[in-house]
Amino acid sequence: MSAVSYALSFIATVLGLIEPFNKKMSAILVFNFAGNLLVAVSYLLIGGISGAGICFVACAQVVINYIFDLKGKKVPYWLIAVYLVAFLSVNLLTFAHWYDVFSLTASVLFVLSVAQSNAKYYRILYFLNSTVWVLYDFLAAAYGNLSTHVVLFIATLVSIIVRDRSQKAKFNQF
Repeated sequence: MSAVSYALSFIATVLGLIEPFNKKMSAILVFNFAGNLLVAVSYLLIGGISGAGICFVACAQVVINYIFDLKGKKVPYWLIAVYLVAFLSVNLLTFAHWYDVFSLTASVLFVLSVAQSNAKYYRILYFLNSTVWVLYDFLAAAYGNLSTHVVLFIATLVSIIVRDRSQKAKFNQF
């Protein structure tokens, strides 16, 4: 099973490399959904129930946010509160180790990141999210997902530099 877990993590990594470089939130959400689904199954295969639960809830959130994005509407604050309660509930139901608090922290950052209408702010929060998942994966010995999250951490940092710093430079020229 661990070989399948690693394979799923590898595919999620490839999708995650593409995700932060997109300009539109709708494209980001599609890649995010696919990556979360693969990582969730990868966690399940190695017994990471808390991480899997968080990722499955994330998939549902992304689908709902995608619908709002297609309609050109912002995600309402009340729905963000519902997402936070859902993630907290999943984390409390699957809490098995002290480091599961990191999956909860990552889920809060995730809720805030995918609720953004601006890809720049998404990238900043997603960078923080990847940082926390790296801690969780290391402590949970989820090495396939650890490699995924380290790569996403680096890719998101690069995308912030490439996309957002270059936009700031263009703005400062005027």
